[in-house]
Amino acid sequence: MRQGIGLVIVDVVTGRKANLHNELLARLAGGSALPFDADLYATAYRPLERDGNQCLDIWQEKLAVGCALPALPLWLRGEICLAVELNNIYDRTCREHRIAVTSA
Repeated sequence: MRQGIGLVIVDVVTGRKANLHNELLARLAGGSALPFDADLYATAYRPLERDGNQCLDIWQEKLAVGCALPALPLWLRGEICLAVELNNIYDRTCREHRIAVTSA
């Protein structure tokens, strides 16, 4: 089983109603993939080859304003996988840039 480098997309844009994940899958799968019904979301992708066929493993998480962000896998070459702790990254970024975060 061969695999490529993964991808993580975090879509937190609230000013429009589009879904990059659905657009990406429509292009890759030719419209045969089920859409992910979420305005705000995070997805992780792992491209790999199983039995000579190209496959894509997908992790999907709906997001909500004011809620904690999930951790998602980021697959690197081989079997190396890093946990992308989105909530920790968000908290650190806010601290480092002195962005005040108010809870709902």
